[in-house]
Amino acid sequence: MKKILSILVLSLLLTSCYTTGPYQIEEVNSFRAYQFTVKHYETGQTFIANSVVSASDAQSIAKNQCFNRFPKSKSACLDLSSEKLGSTGPMASASYWQEEKDKYLASKPKDDPKTAEWEENKPKKKVENKPKNEENKPRKKVEKKKLDELVPAASGTGFFVSKSGHLITNYHVIQGCDVNKVTYQGKLINSDTLAVDKTNDLAILKANISPNKVYSVASEDAGLLEDIIIAGYPLGKKVSAAIKTSKGSVTALAGYGDNYSEFQTDAALNQGNSGGPIMDQKGNVVGVAVANFGKKAGVESFNFGIKSSTLKTFANANGLKFLPPNNRDLSNKDLGQLITEATIYLECHMTVAKIKKMIAEEKNRKAFFSEYQ
Repeated sequence: MKKILSILVLSLLLTSCYTTGPYQIEEVNSFRAYQFTVKHYETGQTFIANSVVSASDAQSIAKNQCFNRFPKSKSACLDLSSEKLGSTGPMASASYWQEEKDKYLASKPKDDPKTAEWEENKPKKKVENKPKNEENKPRKKVEKKKLDELVPAASGTGFFVSKSGHLITNYHVIQGCDVNKVTYQGKLINSDTLAVDKTNDLAILKANISPNKVYSVASEDAGLLEDIIIAGYPLGKKVSAAIKTSKGSVTALAGYGDNYSEFQTDAALNQGNSGGPIMDQKGNVVGVAVANFGKKAGVESFNFGIKSSTLKTFANANGLKFLPPNNRDLSNKDLGQLITEATIYLECHMTVAKIKKMIAEEKNRKAFFSEYQ
């Protein structure tokens, strides 16, 4: 049935080969009806060639119809509509036009007026104006940092415990750093490392600063379910340069792996919080934050702090004395002022080579900046 219908449509279309009109496409079962405007250059006649086949076969049929009409000068048959129609058959290809042109020029003198007509009517290459995208834009040259160049590598938190500029932080915050800088009142100031406790992850630093506010340290460790406040710079300055706090309670009196020099808390901690103060409502330090060490994926409320008793033992062994603890609760305003003026953003500077080496270590705990990760 399909073949019969195709033959009938083909017969109808072929009867209109001397008519003129626009290019048409009509669905005929699984075939399409194609119509091409063809010009014969020897006679100047233009006629319509039709077919009900595939696109490539339609071009060949149009060409053959022209050849049948003018058997003595087949090379002068050209399809004028191929470029406009966007057809993919042989008469739309550049090679076909070149072959036909060469045949014509070989049989005609070079000054024949037809030569200009060939050039005028042959399909022209379409030039697409491609929009400029990011790939085409010239890329800025990024200078590679030398391996021995000293750069800001990681961050952490510390807090003042004396008017002479003594600071407390975690050992892993300053581990491997060639220079440790503290940010105080908008200035970056170098600090010296006075003592470290690698086992309990503590360090004492000193900067040439006379802070307005300093923390006192609690005389007793925090008890189970006691409310606590943590201050620091989680995630460095990615979120903002402002100090941030979180509240929670003591949820266990032992740390990771039954470490009784630490306690567990449900207060939020992130990388960058390390070394920050954990305090009670009186403003007394009851612990030093150790950002979610040992935390596994899918486990929540699993953060630790180093107990104040551990901190005091370390400080006493290195000749550092703390202020006596406060005996009364502070207002939120006073507590906020203490936190703002006595909590410090720490920045670790080291060579690029050292950064790469430490990142490669499995047990690395430093909050390296994302550009080095």
